[in-house]
Amino acid sequence: MDRQYSGQPPSPVARAIQHWRRWLSVTGIVMIVLGILAIIMPVVSSYAVGFLIGSVLTLGGILAVMLAVSFQGTRVFVWMLVAGIFPLCAGLYLLFFPASGLVTLTFLIAAILLLRGLAQSAFDMGWIKGSGWVLVSGLVSVGLAAFIFAALPESSTVLLGILLGLDLIVSGVSLVVLAAAMPRVSDPV
Repeated sequence: MDRQYSGQPPSPVARAIQHWRRWLSVTGIVMIVLGILAIIMPVVSSYAVGFLIGSVLTLGGILAVMLAVSFQGTRVFVWMLVAGIFPLCAGLYLLFFPASGLVTLTFLIAAILLLRGLAQSAFDMGWIKGSGWVLVSGLVSVGLAAFIFAALPESSTVLLGILLGLDLIVSGVSLVVLAAAMPRVSDPV
């Protein structure tokens, strides 16, 4: 049963969600189904992820190198530059040699997480409130990298597909819950 809206006018974001709530639900359900399929067929989804990751790493590496240039002359410049060059090279490798193996892809993702975590941990922004979350993010990236390195090579053919499946399921559920929780706006009389 839809809830009726009463009280203050909704924000533009809330109005957009209310307007598109049916499509948010449909999109969420499709994402959940795709996530389940990715988990059921992790090898196939792992290979599909390889192409997408190669594309994203290439673009992200280009942007990270461009960002690193703005840190030239600081103590994090080298870390930022390495953290940009590495994903750029990894992305190009995956795009030009897609059948080279999921072990390599899994290893590259772990190395990128490690480098990103070290780069984030190098920032000293104690003067900015909430900057401790940058350090937490860096430590989480390093921890994930250690987990992936420890699971190599046995898990390399399924790890990416399972991670994709989990992400799709969680994202899909969040869209369905968001759409269901949004009250319906009554038409003006």
